[in-house]
Amino acid sequence: MTFRPATLSDIDALTDLSAVTMRESFGPPHNPADVVEAYIANALTQLQLEAELADPRSAFFVLEALDGSLAGYAKLRQYTPPRRMTERNALEIQRIYLRQPYIGQGAGARLMQSCLDYARQQGHRAVWLGVWERNYVAQAFYQKMGFVRFGFHYFDFGGERQRDYWFAKLL
Repeated sequence: MTFRPATLSDIDALTDLSAVTMRESFGPPHNPADVVEAYIANALTQLQLEAELADPRSAFFVLEALDGSLAGYAKLRQYTPPRRMTERNALEIQRIYLRQPYIGQGAGARLMQSCLDYARQQGHRAVWLGVWERNYVAQAFYQKMGFVRFGFHYFDFGGERQRDYWFAKLL
């Protein structure tokens, strides 16, 4: 597998991958399909992802499988960490997703390690991320990678108040 920066030439595959991983992670039985589809139609469009790719505060990376398809992706962004986070020189891992067939194969660790390496290269001393409180597999993975839970926040997803836990890792 190859970890590399995403480019505009990846936009079609990245848009498809974003939708697939959103459905796999948050679709039924976790949330109603129409709620997930509405989110995809609003937040994960090609136009939206093109704008995010062009944002100088963001960095997108893809994990390319041996057959050339995209197995996963990550979006990192320079954003103010939550107040509860003591290390302020931190980079947010805003999105990190892997297609279901690659989970448990070491690809997630490869993707995460590459994100951590990038954050160090950029001079950050920590990374942080939010994970849905009901995504137990992701939480276990982050803890295995050395992340520690330090807080939470609420967000609206399809009219339902849901909670994300914040996790951080010092670099």
